[in-house]
Amino acid sequence: MKRLIGRPQEALLCAKAKRQQQMFSVAKAKRQQQMFSVAKVKRQQQMFSVRKRSVSTKRPINPSLC
Repeated sequence: MKRLIGRPQEALLCAKAKRQQQMFSVAKAKRQQQMFSVAKVKRQQQMFSVRKRSVSTKRPINPSLC
């Protein structure tokens, strides 16, 4: 009889552990997505900054010299 009493409790603990694992996996996936998004934004900002610098460093053409 003790075995029957222990098994439902084990099943509850097992289900609880599975839920916790799923929650951990979801939280981990969200963190990874956020990190990816932040890295993507940083790359885009760097690309914009490089383009902006290259455009601003070019000398304008003086029409009187043409």
